[in-house]
Amino acid sequence: MGEAPRKALAGQNGAIALDTFGGRLHVEWDPAAAVAPPSQLPFFIEFLKVSGVFEAWVADCPLAYHSNHASDTRTVLATLRLSILVGHQAARMSGGRATGE
Repeated sequence: MGEAPRKALAGQNGAIALDTFGGRLHVEWDPAAAVAPPSQLPFFIEFLKVSGVFEAWVADCPLAYHSNHASDTRTVLATLRLSILVGHQAARMSGGRATGE
C-alpha cells in the first residue's frame, strides 16, 4: 500500500477570490515562496462560511453571557477556533505536539 504518488499542482494565474466572514478576500499563490501552514487558513475560513458549519456550531452552542461587557457567543467561538488552529500549527512547526497524537 503506501501513499499515492504526488502530482504537481496546476499553476494558478492571478488571485483566487475567497468568501470569508469579513468579506471577499483575494489570495495569490506564490510558487517561489516558502509556505507555512497558517497560509492555508483563508481556504479553511471559506469552507466554514460556505458550508454553514460555523453558523450551525454557533446556533447549537449553549454558551450565554449576561454582562453588558461580555462578547457575543459568535466572537468567543471564533476566537476559540482560531486559537486552536494556530496553536496546533505552531506546535507542529516547532516539533511539539498539540494533542496526544
